[in-house]
Amino acid sequence: MSIDPYQYKPHVINVSYQEFSPDIPEFFTHKRHVFIMTNTGRPIYVRYGSEIKSSIFLATINAIFQKFLLFFFEDKEKQTLFKISHDKCNIYILQRNQITYICSTNSLQDSEFIIYQMLDFLNTQLISIVTDQANIHLTQKPNYDLAFSVGGSRNLLTLAVKNGLYSPCMAFNSICTLPMAVSLRQFIHNNLKEIKLPNIVASLLLTETFVIDIWRQKNMEFKTSDILIIQSMIQGQGQLKKGENWIPICLPGLSAMGFVYAYINFFEKPIGIVMISDDNSLDMFEQCKEAAQVLIQKFNSNNLHQTLLSNLQNNPNTPKCLDKHTQIKHFIVKHSSGQVYLPVFQAFGVNNKTFKFYMQQYGELYKDFIISQSLGNSDAKQNYFVWDSKGFGITQYHDVVILFCFNELIEFQQMVQNVHLLQKMFRTEELGYYFILKPS
Repeated sequence: MSIDPYQYKPHVINVSYQEFSPDIPEFFTHKRHVFIMTNTGRPIYVRYGSEIKSSIFLATINAIFQKFLLFFFEDKEKQTLFKISHDKCNIYILQRNQITYICSTNSLQDSEFIIYQMLDFLNTQLISIVTDQANIHLTQKPNYDLAFSVGGSRNLLTLAVKNGLYSPCMAFNSICTLPMAVSLRQFIHNNLKEIKLPNIVASLLLTETFVIDIWRQKNMEFKTSDILIIQSMIQGQGQLKKGENWIPICLPGLSAMGFVYAYINFFEKPIGIVMISDDNSLDMFEQCKEAAQVLIQKFNSNNLHQTLLSNLQNNPNTPKCLDKHTQIKHFIVKHSSGQVYLPVFQAFGVNNKTFKFYMQQYGELYKDFIISQSLGNSDAKQNYFVWDSKGFGITQYHDVVILFCFNELIEFQQMVQNVHLLQKMFRTEELGYYFILKPS
């Protein structure tokens, strides 16, 4: 049976809403609207419709928001996500420096945590397009037209919204690693390490959804958000999966003020190598090209590409606990290093809306977990176990957090047994199969 329908896939942006504006009924048929504007109310991006047609609407929202800040908050820098509720609509506002991000939703079941994560990643994506120089320009010239600078990268912002609302990676700020034998991952890692170059900051072997392995320079932090930006760029620009590419990219985790260069080569679809360099010279491109050829030859001589393709075809897999224990409908595992494991989604059959509902429930559980961890003692951090009447729950077990959904009618003793079953799957000695654990 093909597993394609079960796998979370990046969204394809192929619909234009340029004729939509807030003064026509069709505008309000969408559950969630997302806007980006400057702090003076000048539009930068509108999810449905055109920036020009939404300018009056955004100016009104901005005026209300500024009054809201003035009268209700003495120090707006201490605030994170603002929420305004009216009738059956919630408006979420996130301010980052000189730019304001807005999500208006008429779905009252939406997780506030998921909305925040989406808007926060949207900010990271925008800065990746225009760099943090945009905030400097807006400070000096508040009426600076940032929408012009976004230009043809608008689809990346739309992709960031869609993935931000539904992707477990965006929700938990984690990469999705490809499960494989520890020995295989170590062999791949050694090959990546062998082709390292002095001006290469990091090398990644990946697909547009999975990360296979990472090599990075010693004592250098390569943030999860930067990897997600790279994967989003690959998802949104199909030409990057054809031939070799040498392109500028701003990775805010490395430096938000400028660009580094990325060598991208999908030598065996859907597998590609990405090398990040702080040297943009043609000579550096040639060195990356030669290093990639060495890696490809190693892969060919060991038939590694076929092994990885087989792994990809078998992932996401169906764990035995989902096969044998019908009380476990679904689960997601997040490692403390910023990685997630997502099994085949088969709750109630193949149903995309159900998965979206699951993500909303997981988001709220994870938000409460983060709050409790910031307040709790060390004992509480290792014994966290919460569930609700809908069958959703969360537990921490050593280095992983497990979010799960069981049958609503499950008895407490059965729930405990099933939680122990999940914990047994992800005990410390088994984690190397699911996650990239060995440091570079």
